[in-house]
Amino acid sequence: MTDRSAVVSGAVPGAALGLYPVTPLVRQPGGIFLKCEFLHPGRSHKARVAAHLIDDAEHHGWIDPTNDVSLLERTGGNLGIGLAIEARARGYRLTLIVDRGYSRAKRELARKLGAVVLEREEEFPTCADNGAAIAALLATDGDHYHYLNQFANPANPQTHELDTGPEIASQLRAAGVTPDQRITLICGTGTGATMRGVSRALRNGFVEVVTVGVQPPGCELSAGTYGPHPFQGIAVGEPAPFYPPGEFDDIIRVSERDAELARTELMSSLRFDVGPSSLANYAAALRYRARYGSAHNPGVFVTVLFDRGEDYV
Repeated sequence: MTDRSAVVSGAVPGAALGLYPVTPLVRQPGGIFLKCEFLHPGRSHKARVAAHLIDDAEHHGWIDPTNDVSLLERTGGNLGIGLAIEARARGYRLTLIVDRGYSRAKRELARKLGAVVLEREEEFPTCADNGAAIAALLATDGDHYHYLNQFANPANPQTHELDTGPEIASQLRAAGVTPDQRITLICGTGTGATMRGVSRALRNGFVEVVTVGVQPPGCELSAGTYGPHPFQGIAVGEPAPFYPPGEFDDIIRVSERDAELARTELMSSLRFDVGPSSLANYAAALRYRARYGSAHNPGVFVTVLFDRGEDYV
Protein backbone atom coordinates (compact mmCIF):
# COMPACT_ATOMS: atom_id res chain seq x y z
CA MET A 1 0.00 0.00 0.00
CA THR A 2 1.19 3.49 -0.82
CA ASP A 3 2.37 5.64 2.08
CA ARG A 4 -0.34 8.15 2.89
CA SER A 5 2.10 10.92 3.74
CA ALA A 6 1.84 12.44 0.26
CA VAL A 7 2.91 16.04 -0.12
CA VAL A 8 0.40 18.26 -1.88
CA SER A 9 1.61 21.29 -3.79
CA GLY A 10 -1.16 23.77 -4.57
CA ALA A 11 -0.81 27.30 -5.90
CA VAL A 12 2.84 28.00 -6.67
CA PRO A 13 4.40 31.43 -7.27
CA GLY A 14 5.50 31.67 -10.89
CA ALA A 15 2.94 29.20 -12.22
CA ALA A 16 1.14 30.19 -15.40
CA LEU A 17 -1.66 32.68 -14.86
CA GLY A 18 -5.04 31.65 -16.21
CA LEU A 19 -8.75 31.98 -15.69
CA TYR A 20 -8.83 29.14 -13.17
CA PRO A 21 -6.81 28.43 -10.01
CA VAL A 22 -3.82 26.09 -10.09
CA THR A 23 -4.64 22.41 -9.48
CA PRO A 24 -2.55 20.45 -6.95
CA LEU A 25 0.42 18.27 -7.82
CA VAL A 26 0.52 15.36 -5.36
CA ARG A 27 3.81 13.61 -4.64
CA GLN A 28 3.75 9.95 -3.75
CA PRO A 29 6.59 7.74 -2.53
CA GLY A 30 8.92 6.56 -5.26
CA GLY A 31 9.00 9.89 -7.04
CA ILE A 32 5.55 9.71 -8.67
CA PHE A 33 3.74 13.03 -9.12
CA LEU A 34 0.01 13.23 -9.88
CA LYS A 35 -1.39 16.37 -11.52
CA CYS A 36 -4.92 16.53 -10.09
CA GLU A 37 -6.91 17.96 -12.97
CA PHE A 38 -10.03 16.21 -11.70
CA LEU A 39 -10.06 18.93 -9.01
CA HIS A 40 -10.22 21.67 -11.64
CA PRO A 41 -13.37 23.81 -11.24
CA GLY A 42 -14.22 22.90 -14.84
CA ARG A 43 -14.13 19.20 -13.83
CA SER A 44 -11.15 18.14 -15.98
CA HIS A 45 -8.02 19.22 -17.89
CA LYS A 46 -10.26 19.84 -20.92
CA ALA A 47 -11.81 22.87 -19.21
CA ARG A 48 -8.48 24.62 -19.82
CA VAL A 49 -8.67 23.64 -23.48
CA ALA A 50 -12.25 24.86 -23.77
CA ALA A 51 -11.34 28.29 -22.44
CA HIS A 52 -8.29 28.53 -24.70
CA LEU A 53 -10.16 27.42 -27.84
CA ILE A 54 -12.78 30.10 -27.29
CA ASP A 55 -10.17 32.73 -26.35
CA ASP A 56 -8.30 31.96 -29.57
CA ALA A 57 -11.43 32.19 -31.73
CA GLU A 58 -12.37 35.50 -30.12
CA HIS A 59 -8.83 36.83 -30.58
CA HIS A 60 -8.98 36.07 -34.31
CA GLY A 61 -12.40 37.71 -34.61
CA TRP A 62 -14.10 34.50 -35.69
CA ILE A 63 -16.76 34.57 -32.97
CA ASP A 64 -18.59 37.08 -30.83
CA PRO A 65 -21.41 36.38 -28.36
CA THR A 66 -23.56 38.99 -30.10
CA ASN A 67 -23.46 37.07 -33.41
CA ASP A 68 -26.02 34.41 -34.31
CA VAL A 69 -23.41 31.63 -34.38
CA SER A 70 -23.27 28.44 -32.34
CA LEU A 71 -19.97 26.95 -31.27
CA LEU A 72 -19.63 23.41 -32.62
CA GLU A 73 -17.48 20.47 -31.53
CA ARG A 74 -17.42 16.70 -31.76
CA THR A 75 -17.03 15.37 -28.26
CA GLY A 76 -19.04 13.32 -25.83
CA GLY A 77 -16.50 13.69 -23.07
CA ASN A 78 -14.67 16.20 -20.92
CA LEU A 79 -14.22 18.86 -23.59
CA GLY A 80 -17.98 18.97 -24.06
CA ILE A 81 -18.49 19.77 -20.38
CA GLY A 82 -15.70 22.37 -20.44
CA LEU A 83 -17.16 24.02 -23.52
CA ALA A 84 -20.66 23.99 -22.02
CA ILE A 85 -19.37 25.79 -18.94
CA GLU A 86 -17.46 28.38 -20.99
CA ALA A 87 -20.27 28.90 -23.48
CA ARG A 88 -22.80 29.49 -20.73
CA ALA A 89 -20.48 31.88 -18.87
CA ARG A 90 -19.71 33.91 -22.01
CA GLY A 91 -23.13 33.94 -23.62
CA TYR A 92 -22.53 31.56 -26.54
CA ARG A 93 -24.73 28.83 -27.89
CA LEU A 94 -23.05 25.43 -28.18
CA THR A 95 -23.79 22.33 -30.22
CA LEU A 96 -22.04 19.02 -29.53
CA ILE A 97 -21.97 15.95 -31.77
CA VAL A 98 -21.64 12.81 -29.64
CA ASP A 99 -22.02 9.07 -29.97
CA ARG A 100 -23.53 6.56 -27.59
CA GLY A 101 -20.19 5.04 -26.66
CA TYR A 102 -19.42 7.88 -24.27
CA SER A 103 -20.64 8.46 -20.75
CA ARG A 104 -24.36 9.19 -20.42
CA ALA A 105 -23.62 11.27 -17.32
CA LYS A 106 -21.36 13.58 -19.33
CA ARG A 107 -23.93 14.00 -22.09
CA GLU A 108 -26.60 14.86 -19.55
CA LEU A 109 -24.35 17.30 -17.71
CA ALA A 110 -23.54 19.10 -20.96
CA ARG A 111 -27.28 19.40 -21.65
CA LYS A 112 -27.91 20.67 -18.14
CA LEU A 113 -25.31 23.38 -18.73
CA GLY A 114 -27.16 24.51 -21.85
CA ALA A 115 -25.49 22.70 -24.74
CA VAL A 116 -27.47 21.21 -27.62
CA VAL A 117 -26.28 17.59 -27.67
CA LEU A 118 -26.92 15.73 -30.94
CA GLU A 119 -26.42 11.98 -30.85
CA ARG A 120 -24.92 10.91 -34.17
CA GLU A 121 -26.73 7.58 -34.35
CA GLU A 122 -30.10 9.36 -34.21
CA GLU A 123 -29.45 12.71 -35.91
CA PHE A 124 -26.97 11.56 -38.57
CA PRO A 125 -27.73 7.85 -39.15
CA THR A 126 -25.87 7.72 -42.46
CA CYS A 127 -22.63 9.10 -40.99
CA ALA A 128 -20.03 6.54 -39.96
CA ASP A 129 -18.35 8.75 -37.36
CA ASN A 130 -18.65 12.11 -35.64
CA GLY A 131 -16.28 13.79 -38.09
CA ALA A 132 -18.60 12.89 -40.95
CA ALA A 133 -21.55 14.25 -38.95
CA ILE A 134 -19.72 17.55 -38.45
CA ALA A 135 -19.01 17.75 -42.18
CA ALA A 136 -22.66 17.05 -43.00
CA LEU A 137 -23.89 19.73 -40.61
CA LEU A 138 -21.45 22.33 -41.92
CA ALA A 139 -22.34 21.49 -45.52
CA THR A 140 -26.03 22.18 -44.94
CA ASP A 141 -25.92 24.99 -42.34
CA GLY A 142 -22.33 26.14 -42.04
CA ASP A 143 -23.12 29.84 -41.65
CA HIS A 144 -24.71 29.19 -38.28
CA TYR A 145 -21.75 27.38 -36.71
CA HIS A 146 -18.13 27.93 -35.78
CA TYR A 147 -16.33 24.59 -35.61
CA LEU A 148 -13.65 24.69 -32.91
CA ASN A 149 -12.07 21.44 -34.17
CA GLN A 150 -10.02 20.12 -31.26
CA PHE A 151 -8.35 17.54 -33.55
CA ALA A 152 -6.68 20.11 -35.80
CA ASN A 153 -6.67 23.35 -33.84
CA PRO A 154 -3.15 24.32 -32.61
CA ALA A 155 -4.79 26.18 -29.73
CA ASN A 156 -5.42 22.74 -28.19
CA PRO A 157 -1.77 21.78 -27.46
CA GLN A 158 -0.90 25.44 -26.84
CA THR A 159 -3.19 25.29 -23.82
CA HIS A 160 -0.91 22.78 -22.15
CA GLU A 161 2.30 24.39 -23.37
CA LEU A 162 1.30 27.78 -21.95
CA ASP A 163 -0.78 26.76 -18.93
CA THR A 164 -0.79 23.15 -17.68
CA GLY A 165 2.85 22.42 -18.45
CA PRO A 166 4.33 25.53 -16.79
CA GLU A 167 2.16 24.82 -13.73
CA ILE A 168 3.63 21.33 -13.46
CA ALA A 169 7.18 22.59 -14.02
CA SER A 170 6.80 25.24 -11.33
CA GLN A 171 5.32 22.75 -8.87
CA LEU A 172 8.10 20.24 -9.54
CA ARG A 173 10.71 22.91 -8.81
CA ALA A 174 8.87 23.87 -5.63
CA ALA A 175 8.96 20.20 -4.60
CA GLY A 176 12.74 20.17 -4.94
CA VAL A 177 13.12 18.54 -8.34
CA THR A 178 16.27 19.93 -9.95
CA PRO A 179 16.82 20.73 -13.65
CA ASP A 180 19.26 17.83 -14.09
CA GLN A 181 16.78 15.20 -12.89
CA ARG A 182 15.05 13.07 -15.49
CA ILE A 183 11.31 13.74 -15.90
CA THR A 184 9.28 10.81 -17.25
CA LEU A 185 5.89 12.03 -18.46
CA ILE A 186 3.36 9.18 -18.69
CA CYS A 187 0.03 9.90 -20.37
CA GLY A 188 -2.74 8.45 -22.51
CA THR A 189 -2.81 9.92 -25.98
CA GLY A 190 -6.25 11.07 -27.19
CA THR A 191 -5.45 13.94 -29.54
CA GLY A 192 -1.88 14.05 -28.21
CA ALA A 193 -2.36 17.67 -27.14
CA THR A 194 -1.59 17.10 -23.45
CA MET A 195 1.61 15.19 -24.20
CA ARG A 196 2.73 17.73 -26.80
CA GLY A 197 2.11 20.82 -24.70
CA VAL A 198 3.26 19.54 -21.32
CA SER A 199 6.42 17.91 -22.68
CA ARG A 200 7.43 21.10 -24.48
CA ALA A 201 6.89 23.15 -21.34
CA LEU A 202 8.90 20.71 -19.20
CA ARG A 203 11.79 20.74 -21.68
CA ASN A 204 12.11 24.48 -21.09
CA GLY A 205 13.22 23.81 -17.51
CA PHE A 206 14.54 20.26 -17.32
CA VAL A 207 17.43 18.69 -19.22
CA GLU A 208 15.85 15.29 -19.89
CA VAL A 209 12.15 14.65 -20.49
CA VAL A 210 11.05 11.12 -21.46
CA THR A 211 7.57 10.61 -22.91
CA VAL A 212 5.67 7.37 -22.36
CA GLY A 213 2.31 6.71 -24.04
CA VAL A 214 -0.37 4.64 -22.32
CA GLN A 215 -1.89 2.04 -24.62
CA PRO A 216 -5.17 0.22 -23.89
CA PRO A 217 -5.88 -3.38 -24.85
CA GLY A 218 -6.94 -3.92 -28.44
CA CYS A 219 -5.06 -0.88 -29.69
CA GLU A 220 -1.71 -0.62 -31.43
CA LEU A 221 -0.75 3.04 -31.67
CA SER A 222 2.18 2.55 -34.03
CA ALA A 223 0.02 0.58 -36.47
CA GLY A 224 -3.02 2.85 -36.22
CA THR A 225 -5.13 -0.08 -34.96
CA TYR A 226 -7.96 0.65 -32.56
CA GLY A 227 -10.41 -1.66 -30.84
CA PRO A 228 -12.99 -1.34 -28.06
CA HIS A 229 -11.51 -0.64 -24.65
CA PRO A 230 -12.66 0.68 -21.26
CA PHE A 231 -10.61 3.90 -21.18
CA GLN A 232 -12.63 6.65 -22.83
CA GLY A 233 -10.48 9.34 -24.39
CA ILE A 234 -7.00 7.80 -24.48
CA ALA A 235 -7.40 6.03 -27.84
CA VAL A 236 -10.11 7.63 -29.93
CA GLY A 237 -10.18 5.63 -33.15
CA GLU A 238 -7.78 7.79 -35.14
CA PRO A 239 -4.09 8.70 -34.90
CA ALA A 240 -3.20 11.39 -32.39
CA PRO A 241 -2.63 14.47 -34.59
CA PHE A 242 -0.51 16.44 -32.13
CA TYR A 243 1.79 13.67 -30.89
CA PRO A 244 2.25 10.81 -33.37
CA PRO A 245 3.09 7.38 -31.93
CA GLY A 246 6.60 7.47 -33.39
CA GLU A 247 7.51 10.42 -31.17
CA PHE A 248 6.97 8.54 -27.90
CA ASP A 249 10.11 7.34 -26.20
CA ASP A 250 8.21 4.31 -24.95
CA ILE A 251 4.73 2.78 -24.83
CA ILE A 252 3.23 0.91 -21.89
CA ARG A 253 0.16 -1.31 -22.06
CA VAL A 254 -2.47 -1.11 -19.32
CA SER A 255 -5.30 -3.58 -18.83
CA GLU A 256 -8.67 -3.14 -17.16
CA ARG A 257 -7.34 -5.26 -14.29
CA ASP A 258 -4.40 -2.86 -13.90
CA ALA A 259 -6.86 0.03 -13.68
CA GLU A 260 -8.95 -1.70 -11.02
CA LEU A 261 -5.86 -2.26 -8.89
CA ALA A 262 -4.97 1.41 -9.39
CA ARG A 263 -8.49 2.39 -8.27
CA THR A 264 -8.05 0.46 -5.02
CA GLU A 265 -4.62 2.00 -4.45
CA LEU A 266 -5.78 5.58 -5.05
CA MET A 267 -8.86 5.20 -2.89
CA SER A 268 -6.86 3.63 -0.08
CA SER A 269 -3.98 6.09 -0.09
CA LEU A 270 -5.51 9.40 -1.19
CA ARG A 271 -9.31 8.91 -1.23
CA PHE A 272 -9.34 9.96 -4.89
CA ASP A 273 -12.22 8.85 -7.12
CA VAL A 274 -11.13 9.42 -10.72
CA GLY A 275 -12.21 8.29 -14.18
CA PRO A 276 -11.00 5.27 -16.18
CA SER A 277 -8.40 7.12 -18.25
CA SER A 278 -6.96 8.63 -15.06
CA LEU A 279 -6.75 5.16 -13.54
CA ALA A 280 -4.96 3.94 -16.67
CA ASN A 281 -2.44 6.78 -16.34
CA TYR A 282 -1.84 6.02 -12.66
CA ALA A 283 -1.53 2.28 -13.28
CA ALA A 284 0.99 2.98 -16.03
CA ALA A 285 3.00 5.28 -13.75
CA LEU A 286 3.14 2.65 -11.01
CA ARG A 287 4.26 -0.07 -13.42
CA TYR A 288 6.78 2.12 -15.22
CA ARG A 289 8.30 3.34 -11.98
CA ALA A 290 8.56 -0.25 -10.69
CA ARG A 291 10.27 -1.26 -13.91
CA TYR A 292 12.73 1.59 -14.35
CA GLY A 293 12.95 3.58 -11.12
CA SER A 294 15.99 2.89 -8.98
CA ALA A 295 18.69 4.51 -6.90
CA HIS A 296 20.72 4.77 -10.11
CA ASN A 297 17.94 6.77 -11.78
CA PRO A 298 17.03 9.66 -9.47
CA GLY A 299 14.38 10.95 -11.83
CA VAL A 300 10.67 11.46 -11.21
CA PHE A 301 7.52 10.18 -12.88
CA VAL A 302 4.66 12.55 -13.75
CA THR A 303 1.15 11.69 -14.86
CA VAL A 304 -2.25 13.37 -15.03
CA LEU A 305 -5.49 12.45 -13.28
CA PHE A 306 -7.77 13.84 -15.95
CA ASP A 307 -11.28 13.75 -14.52
CA ARG A 308 -13.78 12.55 -11.93
CA GLY A 309 -15.07 9.06 -11.34
CA GLU A 310 -18.70 10.11 -10.86
CA ASP A 311 -18.87 11.35 -14.47
CA TYR A 312 -18.82 7.76 -15.77
CA VAL A 313 -22.24 6.13 -15.48
